Amino acid sequence: MGIRIYPPITNASGPLSVTYEELERIARSATGAIVTKSMTHCPRQGNPEPRLWAHLDGKIGSLNSMGLPNLGYQEYAKLIPKLKEFGKPVIASIASAPCAHNLPPVEQYREIAGAIEKAGADALELNLSCPNLEDVPISMDPQSVRAVLSAVTRDVKIPIGVKLSPYNNVPKLFEEIARTLLDFEIAYVATINSEPLTLDIDLKTRAKVIRPNDGFGGLGGPAVLPIALAEVHRFYRFFQKHRAQIAVWGVGGIIRAEDAIKHFLAGASVVQIGTLFLWEGPQAFERLWAGIQQWLTENGFSSVEELIGQVRDA
Repeated sequence: MGIRIYPPITNASGPLSVTYEELERIARSATGAIVTKSMTHCPRQGNPEPRLWAHLDGKIGSLNSMGLPNLGYQEYAKLIPKLKEFGKPVIASIASAPCAHNLPPVEQYREIAGAIEKAGADALELNLSCPNLEDVPISMDPQSVRAVLSAVTRDVKIPIGVKLSPYNNVPKLFEEIARTLLDFEIAYVATINSEPLTLDIDLKTRAKVIRPNDGFGGLGGPAVLPIALAEVHRFYRFFQKHRAQIAVWGVGGIIRAEDAIKHFLAGASVVQIGTLFLWEGPQAFERLWAGIQQWLTENGFSSVEELIGQVRDA
């Protein structure tokens, strides 16, 4: 069960996607879908400031430990019908986090998914990989991934995507997670979430650039492009080998049209934009899509579909 995104470019859940005003700006842009901030059972203020360092030296990326600030799923359920008026698919990103109601994470995902489907969302994106909470991300434990997917896919009928951590240093875990996904009707895998446990220092103050988690945060932007491409390609090859109808959505490092082209060649059918959107705002989608179309024309291709997974061996 898939979802058609055209143009095949969206915002990544996270930057500038919390409030209705921010989501409306996305809806009015050239993006092919509207992806919400990861919503949790209870509203969250997120981690203390400073929690975002938007421009690492030389614009190699961004560093954050936001802590999932969001309005809570009940508010997003009210906003979804308004967002659907723009005629684009609305993809609701959902996550679990400590909450006053003390529901276990699996129950949080199940309850939110049911309510958001009822509100009219076109798809769900299960964020199993937030690196900036106290607990180890669900995406790092195959049994937890299975438990969440079992609970959500049992009742929800709309397409479901899964946003995952980079597994670049744990190939055995990648294999376990990928095999787990084969047991469920998943529409797509979005990879990667930000590279965790990264640090930067401001030389003017000689201080860590963010405060939460002892200064450690998730890295996004150009610096993670090779990691993201590797994860996209590994999942694409795995799903092709097992003849699984699971798409791969590429996330990470895209600031130029050429970066998106690399994601398509590696196996992505859709790309999501995070740090660039933070830097440039909604006009980034129009610029990238125009650049992608120009590259296709100049290189003799008529569509992105002709590129997907067509990277050659050296």
